[in-house]
Amino acid sequence: MNIKQKLTWAFAAIACVPVILVAVLVVLNLREGAVDNFLDSSGREIRQIDNGMKQFFDGINQNVEYLAKNPQVVAAKGLKSYMGADAAQISLPESNQQLLEIFDSFAKTHPNTAYLSVAMDDGGYAGWPDDKTLANYDPRVRPWYKTAMSAPSTTSRTAAYY
Repeated sequence: MNIKQKLTWAFAAIACVPVILVAVLVVLNLREGAVDNFLDSSGREIRQIDNGMKQFFDGINQNVEYLAKNPQVVAAKGLKSYMGADAAQISLPESNQQLLEIFDSFAKTHPNTAYLSVAMDDGGYAGWPDDKTLANYDPRVRPWYKTAMSAPSTTSRTAAYY
């Protein structure tokens, strides 16, 4: 190897070292910037989803409070008991029919409503949509009833819905 080749290789090496260092720094800075951008945008998306869920649950709370304060719902007495095996053969009392009308009109204005339920201390129950085959059903043992009874006058959710 002559001196010309040695000098050419030395100059090439000297020229490549800064280029490689700059390239490594650029790649590291781009990766760090990408991670920061990802964390920032993910945080914003998570906050938007969280706000959407809060609005959804706030809407449910408002609907529940509206129905819980409805004078006809509050005054309901003598609801049908579904605890017996022959509950399907017993006709609905007037109080259940009135609640079904209230629940039906509510469900028509709130099309995403899946079901509505009211239960009393004596085991009386009214639910929408009406299940004509319901029997051997005690609402007092259901988690939603126990949760409601443990915190009267407040809107609360069972763990499955929280």
